[in-house]
Amino acid sequence: MTLFLLLHIIRPYNKRLRAITGLAWLPLLAFLCSVVLFPAYGFRPELIPLLIYAAVLAGISLSKKARYSTVYESIRKTRPGLAIPPLVILAVTAGIAFYYTPEKDTAPITCGVYTLKEKEYLIRIYTEVNESLMSPRPLMVLLPPVLGSQAAVDQVCGELRDRGFTVLSYSRRGFDYGIGPIQWIRRINASLSGTNSASANVNGQTLEKERGEDILFLMSWIIQNPALEERTRLFNIASRDEVFFAGYGAGGSALIQWSERAFPPAGLKILGLIAIESYLWSAYQTEIPEIPILPPDADWITSIKHGFKSWFAEMKPKKITGPGQVPGSFLPILFLVSDRGRDPFGRYQAMYRSFEAARGPAIIISSDGAGLLDYSDFTVKYPVLAALIHGRERSAWDKPGTPGETADLISGFAASVLNAGGGSRLRNAPLPLKIMITPNGAWPPAPSP
Repeated sequence: MTLFLLLHIIRPYNKRLRAITGLAWLPLLAFLCSVVLFPAYGFRPELIPLLIYAAVLAGISLSKKARYSTVYESIRKTRPGLAIPPLVILAVTAGIAFYYTPEKDTAPITCGVYTLKEKEYLIRIYTEVNESLMSPRPLMVLLPPVLGSQAAVDQVCGELRDRGFTVLSYSRRGFDYGIGPIQWIRRINASLSGTNSASANVNGQTLEKERGEDILFLMSWIIQNPALEERTRLFNIASRDEVFFAGYGAGGSALIQWSERAFPPAGLKILGLIAIESYLWSAYQTEIPEIPILPPDADWITSIKHGFKSWFAEMKPKKITGPGQVPGSFLPILFLVSDRGRDPFGRYQAMYRSFEAARGPAIIISSDGAGLLDYSDFTVKYPVLAALIHGRERSAWDKPGTPGETADLISGFAASVLNAGGGSRLRNAPLPLKIMITPNGAWPPAPSP
């Protein structure tokens, strides 16, 4: 594709290439090739600049003027330096495509994974690959982010599986997939402005409510000990007495709210929660417009003016005044945030208040260099997006927020909870230096020198 565009750009300045009139079709061919890559390999944001550039060159080459050979005759007399700008643009767009191509295969994990359909849910369970070694492991239920769904945590689930968990994640039709562009816009709006815009906050609250319904469904489904295959049930490979729930964004917020209001169902012992980049939109309050009281003896003109003022006040976009009553978890909880989450104000106000209101052990971990999309598969599947929404600090890891690092942080927290109860079988990796906040200092261990 890049070669096609290169040949088209240098053609007017090369006598042999200029004689091949069919090369005028190369930009269109390059554009079609780039378009085909998306259904073949999925959404590839690093290719978008090159796709746009190919479309522009295709439009120019196929325009009425470009089809006449007299154009190339006139270009022959111009200086070759005119080719430098389009070559520079090609180098930049192609460089982005090559540099941010995923370094390893990011196809969905299939080995050691059970896939089940239950109502509108598609559930994936990651467990020991070697069937002869299968035994009940701690169960990690992972609520995926609303942007990307289960596909955004597939690698994270695999890494958690490798550290000793049986991992359950899912996607739901009508929420995680099968939705239109308007829903996507609302979700992006909630993520960016849900803590300062009332309309965006309403969208965020809706997402939290939906994830809350998912939590109740998954709990009721898990306690039934569903069959995974003919001779294997869930509790053959997962412990009902060692259960953790983790949630991204709205999922983490829903877990905190659930922890304050409800108790685990009988036959299921939930030991801890993990909330990842969760803003607790439902805790924020909307400003109340100040409308002067209409005097009882007001004349009709004053009444009309008052009505217009009231109408404009109601129609004016409302802002968020800040968090009100904030839920606090009764269970041990880990808040996992980007290094932008070190400011206890702004979009993280409610999270910090929930941390302070926690009834049990609570910890906030912010990895140096981690951005808003990190702690998921975005760092390995879509490196260009992770680079655009990066953290502020220099990373303690080579690549912050990768699935492996995320699994280390989560399994370390879970291991500390299990150790407090008498022992852990989880693999607990040493953690490099990062900022951490904890009320008791019991975990994580001191960073390695």
